[in-house]
Amino acid sequence: MTLKDFRAACVRCGASRPYAAVDSRCSCGGLLDPVYDLTTARVREDEEAPSARYFDLLPLHRPDSVLHIGDGNTPCVHARTLGSRLGLDQLYLKDETRNATRTTKDRMAACVLAVLQEQGVSEFVASSTGNSSTSFAWGLRFTGAMKVHLFTGRDFVDRHQYTHHPGVELHVVDDDFVGAAAAGRAFAADQGLLFEGGFFNSGRREGLKLAYLEAYDQMPRPPAVVFQAISSGMGVYGAHKGAREYLAMGRLPALPRFVCVQQLSCAPMWRADRDGSDHIRPQDVLRRPRGLAKAILRGDPSNTYPFMRAITTGTGGGFAAVSDDEMVRARRWLAEDEGIPVCFAAAAALAGVAQLAARGEIGRDEPVLVNLTGGERDGHADD
Repeated sequence: MTLKDFRAACVRCGASRPYAAVDSRCSCGGLLDPVYDLTTARVREDEEAPSARYFDLLPLHRPDSVLHIGDGNTPCVHARTLGSRLGLDQLYLKDETRNATRTTKDRMAACVLAVLQEQGVSEFVASSTGNSSTSFAWGLRFTGAMKVHLFTGRDFVDRHQYTHHPGVELHVVDDDFVGAAAAGRAFAADQGLLFEGGFFNSGRREGLKLAYLEAYDQMPRPPAVVFQAISSGMGVYGAHKGAREYLAMGRLPALPRFVCVQQLSCAPMWRADRDGSDHIRPQDVLRRPRGLAKAILRGDPSNTYPFMRAITTGTGGGFAAVSDDEMVRARRWLAEDEGIPVCFAAAAALAGVAQLAARGEIGRDEPVLVNLTGGERDGHADD
C-alpha cells in the first residue's frame, strides 16, 4: 500500500517536520499544521464516508485508517423562509444537528481517533464542556481497545450524555473549563499519557473542517460570508484552512469573510477585538463564566484569540456578540421557519447573522453560510 506523504509545518516560523499526533507546537511556540500536496489532492466524490471522500486533506497516511462513526453527510439547507425574514436571499444552514450525537464534534472525534489509532496511541486524556467528550465516547465503540480519560468541570457533567463504555473514564473537577483542562493535562503528565490538546490538536481542527468542505461542495454558489459561534475557535480555524486548500485546488474562487460569534455574557474575544487589542487582556478574562450557550463558555481564550483575529482581519470578517434575547429569538426562528431544533450555540451563530444583516453589513444576494454546530438532545437544548 502506498502511504500518503505529508508533513507538519509551523505557521509562525515555517519549520517543517514529519507529522506526529503527539506534536502540537513547534519549538518556537508556533502552531503546527499538516500540509498536503495540493497539486495531486482530489476529492473522491464516490466515497460515502466524509473521511474517505476528503482523505487527501486529512492527516492520515493510509486509506484503511479512515474511521466513520456515522458522522457527516449533513444537509446544507437553503433557508428561504428564514432568509426572507432577515432580508437575505442566499442564506444556507449547514445542519450539523444531523450527526450521530447531534453535534459537529462527531467529525472531530472520527478524525482524532483515526489519527491516534494509526499512530499507535491506545489511551489518551481530553477535556470538554460536553460535546467533544460525548463524541469521543460515541466514537470509541467503532475502534479497537482504546481508552479515554475525560476531564470536565462540575457544572458541565450533565452535558456528557452517553451510555457507559468500558473505555471511558470521566473525571469531574470543581472548576471551570480552563481548570478542568489544566487538571487533565497534569493527570496526563503524571500517568505518561497523551493529552490530546483541544484547539492545538491538529486532528480536531482537520476533522471539523470537513463540515465546511461538504458545505462548500453543496452550495450552488461559493459562500461570501461564513458564521460560526466560537469558544476556542478550532472549527473556524479548520474552516479557514479548508477554504485556503480549496482555493489552491481551484474549488473556491476566493476566501469568504469569517465572522466569529460569542454570547455577550462570555465574549472575551469580541471585547478584545472591539478595543483593537491583538491579545486577550486581564480585563477580558472571565472566571466561572455563565451563559445560555454552555458549549461556548470559555472565559480565557488567550492562546487561541490571535489565530481568530488573524482570520477575521485577513478575510475582512470580524467578531459579533449576541444577547440572551437574540439567541432565544434566533432559536425560535430556526424551529418555526426551517424546522431545525438547535442548541443555543448554534442559535448564537444565526443571531450574529441577524445582527449584521440589520446593520446592512451583508448584501441581500450574498451567499451566507451558517454552521449550526449542535442540536437538541431529548427535547432539551444541548447547552
